[in-house]
Amino acid sequence: MSDRRLVRLLLLNQFTIKLGFNLLMPYLAVHLTHGLGLAAWAVGLVMGVRNASQRGMALVGGYLADRWGCRVTVLAGCGLRAAGFALLGFADGVMTLVVASAVTGFAGALFDPGVRSLLAVTADDRVRAFGWFNMAGQAGLLLGPLAGLALSGLDFRVVALAAAGVFVLLTVLQGIGLPALPPEPRQERSGWRIVLGNRPFWCFALAMTGSYVLSFQVYLALPLVMGRTLGAEQDLGVGEMFALSAVLVITPTLPPPDADHLLVDAAGGTLGAWHAGR
Repeated sequence: MSDRRLVRLLLLNQFTIKLGFNLLMPYLAVHLTHGLGLAAWAVGLVMGVRNASQRGMALVGGYLADRWGCRVTVLAGCGLRAAGFALLGFADGVMTLVVASAVTGFAGALFDPGVRSLLAVTADDRVRAFGWFNMAGQAGLLLGPLAGLALSGLDFRVVALAAAGVFVLLTVLQGIGLPALPPEPRQERSGWRIVLGNRPFWCFALAMTGSYVLSFQVYLALPLVMGRTLGAEQDLGVGEMFALSAVLVITPTLPPPDADHLLVDAAGGTLGAWHAGR
């Protein structure tokens, strides 16, 4: 497989992952409150476990991608997410829902580092490739809630099985298309000490923690507020909210064709002036 074809496959993966995820998740809080009658604390617990298991286990997923190879973890993660989504559709107790959310989150911790690692080692222009990668994800974020809205008149189990089916199809396509790259050589334990002792990394991690706390409210608090204010039209409001969010991100994502070169030239000119001043 040529590098360009692999990059296109990875962009398709990101689009499909976001499509399947956002086909179900924006409507999960509404299902838990109105469909199952759970209290707000239980809804927060179920959805918080999913987020914590994915973000908290990302280091484990990256480590396993290095040990087993990215292809293995990407396939395992997509298959596991299909199982987790199906379980979310049929679960009706808090503990079962928590288990399903943990499975769904850990699945993301498996495939996300692998997909990003493959893109980083494959793309010639990483800045532009990850710009397209982000744009593909936002396109999935745009279409996923709209697809879920089209299915919202049906039983929630149908929506959950449709989302699971998206990940089953994606698992099959990746099994055919992803190359079996060899795993990375084992690293010494000093690598972990370098990471844990890197203060800028920890500052960045803390900043991103706050960012995820805020963005998570889009999946939890805002759908609940819409349920109180919009009543029967809450599903339509949730779909419109996610569509608007995706459009606002997609529009300024990619720079003009020569913007990255202009930035490089500007940085070079600044460094030259600094050296001249010295």
